[in-house]
Amino acid sequence: MKKIGAAAIVAGTVLGTTIAGAGVATAAGGAGPKECFTTTSCSLASGFFPGGTIHVDIDAIGAPGSPDHWFKWTIGKCSGSGYIHAPAKTESCVLPASYYTLTTSGLEYPVNWRIGIRWDH
Repeated sequence: MKKIGAAAIVAGTVLGTTIAGAGVATAAGGAGPKECFTTTSCSLASGFFPGGTIHVDIDAIGAPGSPDHWFKWTIGKCSGSGYIHAPAKTESCVLPASYYTLTTSGLEYPVNWRIGIRWDH
């Protein structure tokens, strides 16, 4: 289901269901999910985060047959990484109250991104 172009709608629908199931749609606070198409990076501002545990929902969707590359993400002093052909994932960090921006990077060729930030009050 990982496709670029017209089929990205199908992948986005499936992924949207997966990420919403992880709690993005029902979280007490957060931002996203945001989609960025055919780009090597994507970013999402959190708005004011009250401090505590922040959850990062992330997926990089490559074209079928494309090489599997490693990407990185950061938000504040928290960071993580993954492969573009891996399933969508959620990682959590503890951060102080502030405004943050989730940023992805590290790819040599464009992919489709779906990213979200959430937390409980």
